[in-house]
This record gives sequence, C-alpha cells and structure tokens, in this order.
Amino acid sequence: MFNQIGGFFTEASFWIWRIMQLNWLWLVYILLGGIVLGIFPATASLFAITRSWLKGELDRPVVREYHTYYKQNFWKVNGLGWIYLLVGIFLAFDLYLVTQLKGVIALFSSIVIIVFILIYLFSFLYLFSYYVHFNQTFKNYLVQPFYITIVSFKQNLLIAIGLTLVGYLVYQLPGLILFTLGVMSAYWVMKVSLNRFKQIQSQSEYIIGGKS
Repeated sequence: MFNQIGGFFTEASFWIWRIMQLNWLWLVYILLGGIVLGIFPATASLFAITRSWLKGELDRPVVREYHTYYKQNFWKVNGLGWIYLLVGIFLAFDLYLVTQLKGVIALFSSIVIIVFILIYLFSFLYLFSYYVHFNQTFKNYLVQPFYITIVSFKQNLLIAIGLTLVGYLVYQLPGLILFTLGVMSAYWVMKVSLNRFKQIQSQSEYIIGGKS
C-alpha cells in the first residue's frame, strides 16, 4: 500500500514538473520571438508536445523537441497565424461597422457576422491541433480547420466548456498563468481534436496525411 502511495506521488510530481516546464517554455519562446513573431510558433510547439503526451510518448526530451519544432516551423506557422489573425481583424471591423447601423438589416447582419466570428475562433484553435497532427499543404492548413469546425458541433461545445473552466480557474488563481495556463488549454483542445480527427478520417477521405 505504501509503495502504491509512493508511486502515485512520484508520478504526480513528474506530471507537475512536465506541465510547469512546458508552460515556461511556451512563455519564454513567445518572448524570444518578440511576442509578435513568437506567439504562433510557440503555441504550435506547445500543441506538438501535448500531442506526443497524449500518444503516450512521455519519455521524449521536452526542451530539445520543443526547440527543434519551434525552429523548424517558425516561418510557416507565423504565415498561417498572421493570415488567420488578419481574417479575425477583418471580421471584427465588419462587426464594428454593422453595429453603427440601425434597423432589421443591421441586426441580421450582426447575427451573421457573429456566427462567422464564432466559427473563426474555433477554427483558430483547430489550426494548431490540425497543423501538428497532419502533413498538408499550406492551403489545406488554412481551409481544413474551418471545415472541421462546421462539422464538429459536439467537439466545439466540449472545447468551449473546457476552456471556460480553465479561464475560471485562472481568474480565481492568477498564478496559474505562469505554471499551467497554456498547457491546460492546449492539452484539452488537442485531446478533443485527436478524437474528432479519428472520427472524421474513418468517415471521409477529405482529411489525409496524418503524422506518425
């Protein structure tokens, strides 16, 4: 019994260290990229590591793999991330313009744009999980996350609930930002995404080229 308890605390300690280490890497590499160029490759690398954990690959060197992935995918992920960000800015600007109008048409237009913004936000989340899981063309990395969002209402709901809980925890305990914020969010999104990717692949040939 004491061996079991000791084993539990040992494993828990390893997991706490892994999570803290990965979250610190995420924050440090965002800063190394000057924030503007660091946020997207740092987040993609974060998702890549959480993906390997979900696959049971817990013994791989986190620091070395994170650095390698960050360096190799730096410009490509930045290209994807900034295109997505510009789309988001365009949608936000459209919503702002519509809210300045009055009438039924303005109300209808606002609802339509809000729906597009919701689809866009979930697509942005799927972008990272999709990127680290599939070998695809640049165009497919841009388009496929939108397709996945549209056909994945249940998974979108699960992601929203999970991230809301993470946000609530961080609100109650702001110190989590330094230790677990990025990892908790990425791990949950990646976990839900992996299950959805398997379902879609078994039903359709539209998504191909999974990474090993």
